[in-house]
Amino acid sequence: MNPIPDRCSSSSCATPRLKTQPSCLQGGCGACVVAIQEYDLANKRWVYRSVNSCLKPLVACHGLSVTTVEGVGSERRCLHQVQKRIAENHGMQCGFCTPGMVMNTYALLKSGGKPTAEESMKNYDGNICRCTGYRNLVQASESFCSDASPEAQQLAEKCGAHDADLCDKLSGRWVESCHARGPEHAKMDVPRQSDAWLMAIQDVSFFKEGFAWYAPMSLEDRRSTLINRWEEALEIKKSKPRAMYILGDTAKGIRQAAYEVLRRLAGVTELNVLEKTGTGLTFGGALTIQHLVEALEQYQEVHTQLQWPKALADGLKNVAQHHIRSEAGWAGNLLITIQRGFPSDLFPCLLAADAEISFVTSNARDEKRLALMDLKPGAVPFNALLTKLHIPNVEGAFFKYYRVGQRKWLSHCFAGAGFRLQMDGAKVKDARVALGYWAATPSRSSKAEGVLVGSQLDTATLQSAIRALHEDLEFAEERQFQTVDNPEGKDSYRRNLPDGYLFKFFQEAQNHFKIKSWPPEELGTLPVKPLKAGDLKFQEAPGLENKPQLSAMGLTTGSVRYTDDQQIPALFGYPVLSEVATGKLEHLDVSEALKIEGVVDVVTAADIPGKNCAGFVPGRVGVEIGETLGDWRVLTGQQLALVVADSYRTAKRGAGAVQVKIANANEDAIITLDQAIAAESYLDSAHFRNTVDKGDLEEGFKASDLVFEGTTYVIGQHAFPLEKQTALAVPEEKKGMTVWHSTQGHDFTRAKLAGVLGVPGSSVVCKQSRAGGAFGPKNSRQVPTAAMAAVAAHKLDKAVRVAYEATLEQLAVGGRHSFKTQYKVGVNKDGKIQACNVESWCNGGCTHDFTGFLNLEMGEAIPSVYWWPNMKINVHAMKTNLPSNTAVRSFGSPQGNFVCEAIIEDVAGRLGKPVEEIREINMFLGDLETVFFVDFPCTRENAVTPWGQPMEYYNADMLWKKLKQDASFVEREKQCEAFNAQHRWRKRGISAVPLAYGHCYAYAAGTGALVNIHGDDGSVTVHHGGCEIGQGTSVAEVSLGCPLDLIRVADTNTEVVPNARFTGGSITTEVVCEAARQACKQLLETLRPHREFLVKRDSKEPSWPELVAAANAVLGHQEKLSATGIFSPAGNKYTTDVEGNALGTYHGDYFTYGAGTSEVELDVLTGEIRPLRSDILYDVGQSINPGIEIGQLEGAFVYGIGYYLYEEPLRDARGVERSQGVWAYKPPMAPEVPIEFKVELLRDNPFPKGVLGSKAIGEPPFMLAYSVLGAAKKAIASVRKENGLPEHFQMPMPCTVDAIQKACLLGSAPVASGWVEAKARSGAVDDARWRALGLELRLGGVFLVGRRERSCKADGQMSWDTSQQSQVTQDVTGA
Repeated sequence: MNPIPDRCSSSSCATPRLKTQPSCLQGGCGACVVAIQEYDLANKRWVYRSVNSCLKPLVACHGLSVTTVEGVGSERRCLHQVQKRIAENHGMQCGFCTPGMVMNTYALLKSGGKPTAEESMKNYDGNICRCTGYRNLVQASESFCSDASPEAQQLAEKCGAHDADLCDKLSGRWVESCHARGPEHAKMDVPRQSDAWLMAIQDVSFFKEGFAWYAPMSLEDRRSTLINRWEEALEIKKSKPRAMYILGDTAKGIRQAAYEVLRRLAGVTELNVLEKTGTGLTFGGALTIQHLVEALEQYQEVHTQLQWPKALADGLKNVAQHHIRSEAGWAGNLLITIQRGFPSDLFPCLLAADAEISFVTSNARDEKRLALMDLKPGAVPFNALLTKLHIPNVEGAFFKYYRVGQRKWLSHCFAGAGFRLQMDGAKVKDARVALGYWAATPSRSSKAEGVLVGSQLDTATLQSAIRALHEDLEFAEERQFQTVDNPEGKDSYRRNLPDGYLFKFFQEAQNHFKIKSWPPEELGTLPVKPLKAGDLKFQEAPGLENKPQLSAMGLTTGSVRYTDDQQIPALFGYPVLSEVATGKLEHLDVSEALKIEGVVDVVTAADIPGKNCAGFVPGRVGVEIGETLGDWRVLTGQQLALVVADSYRTAKRGAGAVQVKIANANEDAIITLDQAIAAESYLDSAHFRNTVDKGDLEEGFKASDLVFEGTTYVIGQHAFPLEKQTALAVPEEKKGMTVWHSTQGHDFTRAKLAGVLGVPGSSVVCKQSRAGGAFGPKNSRQVPTAAMAAVAAHKLDKAVRVAYEATLEQLAVGGRHSFKTQYKVGVNKDGKIQACNVESWCNGGCTHDFTGFLNLEMGEAIPSVYWWPNMKINVHAMKTNLPSNTAVRSFGSPQGNFVCEAIIEDVAGRLGKPVEEIREINMFLGDLETVFFVDFPCTRENAVTPWGQPMEYYNADMLWKKLKQDASFVEREKQCEAFNAQHRWRKRGISAVPLAYGHCYAYAAGTGALVNIHGDDGSVTVHHGGCEIGQGTSVAEVSLGCPLDLIRVADTNTEVVPNARFTGGSITTEVVCEAARQACKQLLETLRPHREFLVKRDSKEPSWPELVAAANAVLGHQEKLSATGIFSPAGNKYTTDVEGNALGTYHGDYFTYGAGTSEVELDVLTGEIRPLRSDILYDVGQSINPGIEIGQLEGAFVYGIGYYLYEEPLRDARGVERSQGVWAYKPPMAPEVPIEFKVELLRDNPFPKGVLGSKAIGEPPFMLAYSVLGAAKKAIASVRKENGLPEHFQMPMPCTVDAIQKACLLGSAPVASGWVEAKARSGAVDDARWRALGLELRLGGVFLVGRRERSCKADGQMSWDTSQQSQVTQDVTGA
């Protein structure tokens, strides 16, 4: 056990390791959540809460009761109802996040009382799941709620009543049957308060490796043996610059710092003050932000006439998430804001509330009080200790806080603003205007406040206040979003936000003070609503029922093991990575690293016994780059060395001590696609041209009524599995090596490691129990990680584990390829496309990887379900100085689909037609009556791809029409139009998209399976060559006819099932299941004569154990009850006969089809989007397991929402990822999921060529998430139309909040035009949005738009005549 303070408890547990999954190490994913019980000194009661163990120093757990998922329930004893309901409701796939999800809900229930559905939903503000679509998880939690939906109640009834006392007995002391009523177990293990208090007041000190930890319980009590005087505490901080006061030390998640003295103040009685009086509230310096939230809500309950306490509490809930708020102190948050520029939501909230602080610098009698507005950098000495926070009660005050982040939860704000008003009749009596993360430090705008005081809440006041705000506060740029291809970043958007906030505040203040009534839907921000239970429709078949995956119970109890859970003592490795895009490694100085106690060695390229190759192409991806390798050029994220130590923390510290010298750093670096295109930097081995070439383009253009050109960009995306790249290498005899690793291609890894180690392939064994998410990069990009571990283990002859954290993975591992695409389209007046020429370039990164196949997949995804009479597609792979991009979920299809739909939308916009009409007129259409007959070849005569491949069993048109009808698309489209006509600042849109997705067996074909039947009891072990990444399916039950509980699926092992291919492309489940089914057929044939004999003898069917015993008994018959199977379909062009002749014609084997529709709501002033409802209809043939496949569908769909709207990789000029980790990279969370999610798997539609009649499902629904983006575009078009702008516009990715608001062309919508024009003329505002439109809003409901003369170019972009500037100003000011 390693209790060093900066070593998180999630990786400090004693063997056997507890399930506190380390993932992001920033408190931002929730995988490591545990529940703690502690005594609340301020409220004098025991409390139960959840915390991020990755941010919780183990030594800080003194006096606490810590419960991990193992302490909640287990497979060996009994599952807690939280675990059971998540498992039964398919609330997991890979399962890596599942323990955190369980503990999240468990802690909520243990905190007391039945939560509401809204409370349950908001309880997910700190947990990310990358696999599911959240609905299953949220519904499982809702089943415990007082107002649970009927569907959630059904789940509760199915799983059984929740008996809290019974569940408490599962602590391990209770050993009777879980159905019995054993001895009563003390609830929450709470001792008597007096005993607890005696336990809690003990001081704690800890010293190790240069660190000192102090946790005093008092700063005055002379009995304390550690620190008994304030002076001592303050003097140590003053004399030791690396000493810190901490409460929860949650800031370690966003900063890297090593401290020599840490003083934890959570237990100090003098700092645990909480006072609530009629004049306000006072909080001690050791209270958390959650203390503030709860106290304010309680204050509101007592003082019901007030509005501000609840509003302030709501504002504080924007701080991080509840796991962190319950640990993080208000004092530390304020200090890191002024000392480190932290983007705080707490500071501006308290600033607008007129808060004050008290602090000491020398002794307790020297306590000083300071208004928060005066807390600037340098205002308090560095050694100051904040002792109190004072929030005054202001009678009659109206308070609001506004903020916008990349996503709703757990996303730092682009700009935050707090406002408070007191009215005296019709005029403002007092005002506060506070901005956060917009100016250099959170500040109040005295000029804006001066404008408001004494004024009425009208348009003139709003205009003046906005002018004053911008004149008063100096805008501070943010480097986070300033990238190599977007130097401005999001600063223009951030400049505009406070103006919209002020307008929103005027709206709500007018409504509150009854000056004017506004529609409730337009007030405030888009609300977070509980996810409704999904309306799921599917069909089951015998043996193919809706049932939990095989590992469901193990995943919810934490009993399953991932790579880093293997109970094998090992050293820890931490890589040294390059942070320059080009250059030559001249020297690695490891001397300082080797001096660190605990560092065992530093492994470099010189230690590689075999080939320095860890990629597809020799000489491109090395295990490590060495000084002697002359021609090697350093690239961003490349491995330079591996520091090996006795702990993860020490290895990381050692990596930081390695000195790297690189010559000609960043010289001629190529980072962006445009740079690569200009330099003609191609990846020759992956350079595909003429992917598609059909018809005669020139004749098609001549026959067209309209010919136009366009350009669009598609960004990349990180796979972001919760389990990062992980490997554990164990040396074996005869130079052998066993490697446990998280992978999708274990046999590929085995072959590469054999080359690296210089041994035969049989000397390397790769094993895996499961991967905690994969999504593509673990097909190939796991090899460098495994190779580093293997080389280190070979050199040291000791086991070595290497586990990346989120920041490392995003620096070193590439992601989805970004694309630039230019197109030329010819179309007739009716919307039928006649010709299309597409030229596309992808950013492949530094080497080949999967880029060649990806380009082919991308090109073949562009046609989709549409008829293209004449078409040409060229796709080029460009080489840049970045980590090699690789396969990511759906592999090229999202990029191709985006290009396709962008072209369709461009056609619709230029012709002024609804986009759904253009989709339908260009879609393959057929006779709907034939679709449902599976024996009828449903291929339409014209349903052929541009490369000539028949789209067999085509039914996309039927799915499209059925979905539109079932989803009431036309009626809801009219409802959106009516809503938009009635609301100016909220808009809705609804969109529908079809899909055809080609599947290729080549990626997994040839993967085998081994099925063993054990003669003693008939139990079955299934070995297969696939990688378990969340599928959790077995067909042995239906194939053999044996009970499911007798079947065990073993770990993947290259010794047992050799020559396995990749797990990816959505088709590995089919391949593996068919291989296992073939093996089962052989076994059934072996058992057939024994069954026939037993039936003849006994006149009845034998049981499975009886049948097996007859075939194989110790003293009886000896049948071989072991069989292998392999599935290698021969339908594509990659399979050959013995002479190498291709057996197929095309790249793909078959198509799946689907359709989706989504409705969203847009906040016009901020660009925020909330999906309201999504409907999906998909053809999966005969589902193998409907519950698992619907979960795959929902997960892929939400993954797509993240790609289109939230996730944004950012790189600087060195190629270094700026959006590293959860702090800057934002996968979707529960609020980004459609509130209503309706899914239907097409019934009575088995696929004749499929395994058990099935089709693949894991990836295709990703593209249907484009319906969410399409709906957002329609909402934007409504805004533009209302403001007299062209509805047609182009919106390349990323489609984040700033891009959405920019597309609205509002700039600062409610800003006075005179101020805008004055700023534009002076050059103070360099933003096309400001110059494009001056818009004034009369709060009484009359809207006046001042516009300059404008002209529309052929591409839909706007140009403006600036000669009308003065007239615009006169129009507005004279209104």
